[in-house]
Amino acid sequence: MTNQMHDYAIFDHDRSQMGRFLGLGSIIISGLATQLLSLAYNSTGFEALTTATLTTGTAYFTLHFIFNKYCWKIPVFSIPNLSGKWLIEGKTLNEDGTVRFHWDGLIGIEQSWKSILIHLSTQTSQSYSYTATISKRHGPTGGWQLSYSYRNEPEIEATHELNPHKGYCEIQFDNELKSGSASYFNSAGRKTFGSLKLTREPENDRL
Repeated sequence: MTNQMHDYAIFDHDRSQMGRFLGLGSIIISGLATQLLSLAYNSTGFEALTTATLTTGTAYFTLHFIFNKYCWKIPVFSIPNLSGKWLIEGKTLNEDGTVRFHWDGLIGIEQSWKSILIHLSTQTSQSYSYTATISKRHGPTGGWQLSYSYRNEPEIEATHELNPHKGYCEIQFDNELKSGSASYFNSAGRKTFGSLKLTREPENDRL
């Protein structure tokens, strides 16, 4: 099972426009760097400075790396930072809505500007996301919605009773990104469905 971060979509956020801003910033920074090196050479006469240049491509790569890893978390960009660990209380439900059984586990989310990975771990299995989207929940309650598809593999001790399968989950996060509720369903190996309650571990620093 793959456990690598993958691309995800953020509704109402134009990555291409942000890329253009990063490109413009790289042009400005490389131009300023060239001017500063020229001024330094004129002042010091140090010939090596004339061969030192900061190309636009290098500047863009540096800006992109910094933004992808850190700057996207600034609130002005309106991208929720879901990174960290979330304690979960799960319920597998019957067709009539009654609880079939309770279970608990941990969801770990690794997120950057371009990529994300949602990993759910329980005593009997682990699952990893392979597609995901994030959207703003408009209205009086607000918050955010994370929707993702996942692949699940049972732990070796549970392979006699559980099958590998795929599934889909939608998580509704509150405005403060401290708690959430979710619904999920499985298919192609385990036709079950249920609900989750999520609580963020308080020690996680989102910045």
